[in-house]
Amino acid sequence: MTTTRSILRYVIILTGLCLSALGTNFALLAGLGTDPWTVFHAGLANYLPLTIGQISQLVGIVIILFSYPLGIRAQIGTFLNMYFFGFFYDMWNRLGLFPAPTSLFIQCLYLVVGVIVLGAGLGLYISAGLGAGPRDGLTLGLHRRLGLSIRFVRSAMELAVLLVGYLIGGPVGIGTLFYALTIGPAMQCSLQLCNHYISPFLAAETEKLAPSSDRV
Repeated sequence: MTTTRSILRYVIILTGLCLSALGTNFALLAGLGTDPWTVFHAGLANYLPLTIGQISQLVGIVIILFSYPLGIRAQIGTFLNMYFFGFFYDMWNRLGLFPAPTSLFIQCLYLVVGVIVLGAGLGLYISAGLGAGPRDGLTLGLHRRLGLSIRFVRSAMELAVLLVGYLIGGPVGIGTLFYALTIGPAMQCSLQLCNHYISPFLAAETEKLAPSSDRV
């Protein structure tokens, strides 16, 4: 892999994680409920002297360790996801650039913006091709070990996390259902755009930097 392409991939994955954290921040700020993992992290924040970003990092470490005996080896993208998503989430939270919504309309707007931005971030993160996130790796490991479908494993994991998060005071609401119904299409749209514009650009960059076969 060329140095230039490597740098581009790191820029893309960090941009994706930054946008994903911003989208999650918007959705949580909306106060209508959010995705299962954020529900879980926010619930834990009620009991631990840690920020949601720090809890996300801690949970990521635990998942990486749990995935190891399942035959899943963390890649560079796994560690970047584990650390920088939490870092960027806390960064956006500290900056406080977006005021708390004062009406139901603004709450709904924040939620919609959150899902769109999160979907864009996930598309960028995946298109960088630097490895799966901790939760994706755990899904694959359980799929291989238990012989169950990836869809079933991921759905069961999300439901379990959501239930635990709800029981410990995480923000579950209509936004949680909205997320479940819309994050897939938002992510698919983002991936299609990334595959159309970013992947060919990375490939072209590689071809441009690669030595010609007729050079000595």
